[in-house]
Amino acid sequence: MRPLIYGLLAIVLSSCISPKKAAERYQPRIDSLATVTRMQADTIQQLTLALERSRGGNDMLLETQNRLQDRLLVQDDEIERLQRSLSSTNSDMSGQIEDLRRRLLDRQRTLDSLINAQALAIGQYSDGLRRAANRLSDSLETKLPPEDYEVAEMPGEIILSIQEMVLFRPRSVGYLANGSEAILKLVTETLQQNPLLKLRIVGHTDNQPNPLRGTDNWKYGALRASKLADELATAYYVSPNRLIAASQGEYGPTRSNATEDGRTRNRRIDFIFTSNIGNLLRELNKVARIGEE
Repeated sequence: MRPLIYGLLAIVLSSCISPKKAAERYQPRIDSLATVTRMQADTIQQLTLALERSRGGNDMLLETQNRLQDRLLVQDDEIERLQRSLSSTNSDMSGQIEDLRRRLLDRQRTLDSLINAQALAIGQYSDGLRRAANRLSDSLETKLPPEDYEVAEMPGEIILSIQEMVLFRPRSVGYLANGSEAILKLVTETLQQNPLLKLRIVGHTDNQPNPLRGTDNWKYGALRASKLADELATAYYVSPNRLIAASQGEYGPTRSNATEDGRTRNRRIDFIFTSNIGNLLRELNKVARIGEE
């Protein structure tokens, strides 16, 4: 800007205008140009400072960028390490899961085997009773009228009910009726074909006084049951430890004692075949011990 000012001054001086007039005439213009020059100089200085600040900022950004880059490299290394560790962990976990799956499958097979073994033991226990019940029913169909007997299958036992006149002479507790041998032989065969069965013989009466003077219905039923147990043990060679003689007297009716027919049906002997539950429990215990191994 200064050469411009000097040129203007030269023009002024070389003109024919007097210096004083020239100064008065061109002074405002000179002042304006000086002001513009100062403003431009200030702007240049401000720009220079801004440039320096920008350069400083750029340096800081570059340094920050370098630090961030270093951190990124470290993080990349850490990520790679974690990925390797995760891959190893996944491999280990896959192996453990596969091992657990195999063990679970083995346990399930063992459980299925135990369930089948238990079902087999229970089935054999129940089948023995069912076969005995079917055998009794089939045999009695050809020996007695339907109204003279009943066969009932209950949980763990079979009840064969025989009317009193089939087994005993009228009004007697010590003399068996003709034809009772067929019933006692059938009872004996049933016990022989299933060694696990035991027999409980229970005497029943109606609610009327019995014909044996001085004997209540409890004793009357017990005498008849004892007679049959003794007959099976001595004449049919049934082991006495498989026999029990008992009585319910008038307290186990199956029909109403209000009618003659009901009282007749209540005067009966029950042969109750029971399967030895101890054998079933022993078989189930064997199965349980196998499962614990």
